[in-house]
Amino acid sequence: MENSIDFQSENCKKADIHVHTKYSGFTRYSLVQFPDSISEPDMVVKAAIRKGLDVLCITDHNSIAGALKAQKYAAGLSGIEVVIGEEVSTAEGEMIGLFLQERIEPGLDAQETVESIHEQGGMAIAPHPFSPHCSCLGLKVQHLDLDGIEVFNAIHRDPYSNRLALRKSVTNGKASMGGSDAHSVEMVGNAYTTFSGSTVDDLRRSILRKETFFGGKTTSLAACIRWSNGTAMEIGKAAYRSLRGRIVQDDVLHTRIHRIKKRNKIIGLFGAALYLVPPVPIISGAIGELIIRKKARKIWDENKWIE
Repeated sequence: MENSIDFQSENCKKADIHVHTKYSGFTRYSLVQFPDSISEPDMVVKAAIRKGLDVLCITDHNSIAGALKAQKYAAGLSGIEVVIGEEVSTAEGEMIGLFLQERIEPGLDAQETVESIHEQGGMAIAPHPFSPHCSCLGLKVQHLDLDGIEVFNAIHRDPYSNRLALRKSVTNGKASMGGSDAHSVEMVGNAYTTFSGSTVDDLRRSILRKETFFGGKTTSLAACIRWSNGTAMEIGKAAYRSLRGRIVQDDVLHTRIHRIKKRNKIIGLFGAALYLVPPVPIISGAIGELIIRKKARKIWDENKWIE
């Protein structure tokens, strides 16, 4: 059974402050490069409604394109509001900007990024500050003018990362928040931030007052494997269509794959097919889990002294 937490009262509503769509681009892990998410923005909005969320924050990597599409789609629906967000790659680790008007440029140092977010009326959040597998700010969060800390990240399955983020010296003067870090539709709403009220304005007010809490459950290993399977299938499909000259127009993933060399498309097609052969996904998932837990334990040993 996955770990679950729920600090929600009857008067509180739920916001998932960390969700990705297919506009998050590609991620590199070791020698492998793959799409961070293949989720369509409208499907993410529908999943948020099914999960009972009141506010959905789309935070693609270095892009607000998916958030804008999700917000436009949600405008015709009741019971859900979408916040424009971005997970920005700063020079010192990833940072989330919420309530944005424009895209934040990646590559700035962390404090410059905070200032850029605040200049347009946004709020700066540190996601997964002690992550063993994502770029993170670590103890730098203690010295940055942040509005909140993601103290519960559902996709961090190790027993250390979220515990470190919850330490008093890390959260001091900042709102404690939860986010699913969803890379698939299935993961949306696994973790969330609770707040008083029900609207995006209420969420903003609760963050400013440091009156947010968090809840949810850790994303299961099975869900992570299903995400990787879906990604592999989409890579294979896009590579095959491109090799046949039948690219899907206006699709960011297919367009990206269509631009790579023919040799790499063939490698991607066969690599995706090989990965999908049972029990490769399960074995890969189990090995990956062990590696990440080992890295997380090392970070814990280096930082467990903090109060």
